Amino acid sequence: MTKRPDGQQMWGGRFSAKPDQIMEAINASIDVDKRLAEEDIAGSKAHAAMLAKTGVISKTDAAAIDTGLDQVLDEIRNGS
Repeated sequence: MTKRPDGQQMWGGRFSAKPDQIMEAINASIDVDKRLAEEDIAGSKAHAAMLAKTGVISKTDAAAIDTGLDQVLDEIRNGS
């Protein structure tokens, strides 16, 4: 079962069954994901910009993605 940084299990309480293996696999990298969040977001923003520049997505959609990623980054930075 996946543990939080404080050693507590991430799954429990009202749930009687343990999570599927896929959820365990996704959660296994959460500590690494947190450390790489800023770089991951920068890469995603660059990818959205490239998609807009090449016409795969609209500039409006790219701007919305950029704004959303800024919000996610703010939430990561302030711990929410």
